[in-house]
Amino acid sequence: MSRFFVPSENVKQKEIFVSGKENHHLVRVMRLKAKDDVVVFDNSGKEYYGIIKKVSSQETVIEIKKVQERKEQNKVEITLVQAIPKKAKIEDIIDKTTQLGIWGIIPMITERTIVRPSKEKAYLQRWQKIALESCKQCGRAKPPYINDIVNFKDLISQNSQYDLALMPSLLGKRKGLKEISLQKTKNIIFFIGPEGGWTNQEIELAEKNGVILVDLGERVLRTDTAAIAMTAILNFLVK
Repeated sequence: MSRFFVPSENVKQKEIFVSGKENHHLVRVMRLKAKDDVVVFDNSGKEYYGIIKKVSSQETVIEIKKVQERKEQNKVEITLVQAIPKKAKIEDIIDKTTQLGIWGIIPMITERTIVRPSKEKAYLQRWQKIALESCKQCGRAKPPYINDIVNFKDLISQNSQYDLALMPSLLGKRKGLKEISLQKTKNIIFFIGPEGGWTNQEIELAEKNGVILVDLGERVLRTDTAAIAMTAILNFLVK
């Protein structure tokens, strides 16, 4: 069944009004018609099961038949802090980790980060759109929040708001994930470095701020692989 997103203000009593790009997708791409069944979500954690009542190029009206409150399966909120990689890897990371249930994504600048987006925030809208499209595909009712870009040094000192802070690294005194207790942990933040890896100064700063260095095994993972792997492993461990 096709899934669509609308702002919460487009849900009014027993009807949903779909307009803009979502309506274009519904009408021109999916070619749905009156009496077709659809599912709509509105970023509040609710899903609306309904039947198309009226279709037009400007707006589609959906009659709500059932409302379901969707609770995310993950008991622990997991936040990824990702050094911005080259090319389209950041988009792939957002897509895959959203499918895996990541709670939040914080793009980050480190000493060895090569890609530094302009101050214009068009990139943020693009990343939020990717997360939303991923939610539509995987059946998730609420996309992860995506923070504006931060500097590693500014963020690393804020770990006190999380129960656990982790950093995969090739250097320093590292622990395996099995050695780290996740009991009574409600939120986790983990840092993934750039293609060139962490500097010694960044590792020292992380350790001073209570971040646990993590060993992901013998193989050296690419930054996008490390982000996806850590998300999947943590999801498994906290269940």
